[in-house]
Amino acid sequence: MIELIHVDAGYGEKKVLKDITFRLPKGKITSIIGPNGCGKTTLLRVAARQLPVQSGAVIAAGRPVGSYRRKEFARFAALMPQVRDIPSISVEGLVSHGRFPYLGFSRKMRPTDREKVREAMELTEVFQWAQREVRELSGGERQRVYLAMVLAQDTEVVFLDEPTTYLDLRHQFELLELIEMLHQRGKTVVMVLHDLAHALRYSHHVVLMEQGRILAEQKPKTLLQSGKIDRVFGVTSHWVQEGDSYYFTKAKLQTKERSGEQ
Repeated sequence: MIELIHVDAGYGEKKVLKDITFRLPKGKITSIIGPNGCGKTTLLRVAARQLPVQSGAVIAAGRPVGSYRRKEFARFAALMPQVRDIPSISVEGLVSHGRFPYLGFSRKMRPTDREKVREAMELTEVFQWAQREVRELSGGERQRVYLAMVLAQDTEVVFLDEPTTYLDLRHQFELLELIEMLHQRGKTVVMVLHDLAHALRYSHHVVLMEQGRILAEQKPKTLLQSGKIDRVFGVTSHWVQEGDSYYFTKAKLQTKERSGEQ
């Protein structure tokens, strides 16, 4: 699958990731969590070959990622970034971009390509907007269109950076259920999430980051019981057995009473 070996990475002279060693579990949903600025998105971009390493190695399916041709890697892994430009293009046109790694020099869509595009739009419920301009859609609607483009790419690995951004609560659950469906189809999914309850509920494996390093990577319930999430985020975690759900409250500050001091 994908493995990072003693990776340092960042932007310019700024080092964000520090000695990261991590193997992505094949066929599982993995969530990367941690405080703002800890390196979650940087880790995702490195694993998706969007950011070169400063040192160390990234291996994909037994090969250095640098040995892949661009289209070849795009048939292996797809990335949906959190921040991106909004092009002047129809919904169907944007989703069709997901098929480019499979097209020849003519870039003509074959019937199989069109079927993949249609299936992706139907799964994400954006087919009714097929001829609308992407710029006309709300933030949440655009998020679903970009996910459809990733689905049309039909890769073994799917990287998602904050996929629930801009979505209301109902559509967040719908999207997470769609991600579960991808897992059931054999996809390996890696996502950065800010919502801890979502990360624990919908993941098989959770990576906890702090200050550019991986502090822990475990099954959700094991990680929760370790107390590391509470310490890193300054919260108190709660697990509700009925429904296997999680919620978090702000941790109470521990104060020591000191008598005899003025």
